[in-house]
Amino acid sequence: MKVGEASPGQILCVKGRIPRSYTRNMGEQELAICKESGFIPGFLMPAWINDEIGNHDSELRTLLFYLGPVWLPKPVGGLKKHHLFLYEGNRVALEGYDFRHLSLAEGV
Repeated sequence: MKVGEASPGQILCVKGRIPRSYTRNMGEQELAICKESGFIPGFLMPAWINDEIGNHDSELRTLLFYLGPVWLPKPVGGLKKHHLFLYEGNRVALEGYDFRHLSLAEGV
């Protein structure tokens, strides 16, 4: 899927990956911008890495509710534009590059 094919309010599916927070290489200012904007910076980690439940299924499907893009006043992780998703009650921001792993959820 491409970024332009998604619309806020859609339920998207990612296969074999799980959203995880990513704050390791971020400075305090970047983390403060994320907190002020109300989201957690994230990425799509392969599901088989650090799998707590022992499910090494690459067919695992995860649903994400797309909230839309947000533009930040200063770059976070090198980008000013991030895409917000609702996942397990949290607002997680992904980069546009992550859309290559997403598809429109069917039968939901």
